[in-house]
Amino acid sequence: MDIARQLKQGINTGSIVFGQRQTHSHCAKGLAKMVLVAANCPEEYVNKIRTSHPKVPIHQVKLVNRQLGDACGMAFPISSLCILDPGQSDLLQLENNL
Repeated sequence: MDIARQLKQGINTGSIVFGQRQTHSHCAKGLAKMVLVAANCPEEYVNKIRTSHPKVPIHQVKLVNRQLGDACGMAFPISSLCILDPGQSDLLQLENNL
């Protein structure tokens, strides 16, 4: 799967929020369908999401935060993002790998 292409498709046709605070907030509200984290996302944050929201699948991509930001078409690093609605993308087909 071309993750960059799928992210752009999801951003354009669905609903995705960026950043650790936004991701955690939407997980707490029960709105998260999946969380994607960068390869260099802090382990403490990943553990926090995993333990406080065990039903939310988490997929760690092989991109570091700067590359993940570029893949999303953003001019800033992104260490985590939350998929609320995948739109026409296949992002929810990614497997929980954490």
